[in-house]
Amino acid sequence: SKSDSEVKDIIKEKSKWIYKKQIEFKKQKSSIIKPTFSEDTTVPYFGKNCILKVKVNQKKNSVKFTNSRLTVNLEGKRALKKEVQKVYDDWLIVKATKYLEARTAKLGVKTGLKPSKITIKGLKGRWGSALNGTIILNSNLMKCPKDVIDYIIVHELGHLKIQDHSYKYWNLVRKHYPKYQEKVKELEILSRVIL
Repeated sequence: SKSDSEVKDIIKEKSKWIYKKQIEFKKQKSSIIKPTFSEDTTVPYFGKNCILKVKVNQKKNSVKFTNSRLTVNLEGKRALKKEVQKVYDDWLIVKATKYLEARTAKLGVKTGLKPSKITIKGLKGRWGSALNGTIILNSNLMKCPKDVIDYIIVHELGHLKIQDHSYKYWNLVRKHYPKYQEKVKELEILSRVIL
């Protein structure tokens, strides 16, 4: 059987490995918290966790965003999570339509890859798509940091020229977004929380 010192060495090695894995895991965790839509929790907007406040018995369903605080106003008497989520999602689509369309137009000019049409939708399971000159972007992108949003837009603009994910395609993306690999990693983590 192994001596005490051998056992201690094995434990030391394993604990070093566990510690290393814990650090890796911490780095992999998203900075964005998955929303539960209850009062005083957070909802994501542009990569920040904003404090959620809910007001009931209001004139109409609406959202007010000030100083990293997002207030959802509800007509109803109760702050039902489903209702809060719906009002927030509808608000996101309105914000996304304005922001993502303007940003895509700007990056289209910068890259020389201009879509003929931009559509914003609450997509499930994907950030966007590009086909026949049309770019479709997920309104949930508004939950991501702005640099991640830019990367997705450039990614889809690239598909207007090259449909596949070939070496040629990634070279095109790299030309317009040199640090794209960092964003690919970030998006893998964000996908678990947002998509």
